[in-house]
Amino acid sequence: MIKYESKLIQELYSNNEEFKMLYDEHIQLEQDLEALCSLKYFPPEVQVKIKEIKVRKLQGKDRMEQIIASYKDKRDN
Repeated sequence: MIKYESKLIQELYSNNEEFKMLYDEHIQLEQDLEALCSLKYFPPEVQVKIKEIKVRKLQGKDRMEQIIASYKDKRDN
């Protein structure tokens, strides 16, 4: 997950709807990924789903990083 001070994350989670949605989705995707990876056999459609989840998680994390950076810039100025 994102490595920042938890106060900053809590503040954004409480005050930024986009961040809250992305954060919640990231957690759900992580749980989905763990469930799929716990399977002993990965049929091709599961492998595709795993790749899709990883891409969505990365996209969401990148956007959360942008929101955090923007918030920090505004806060520091």
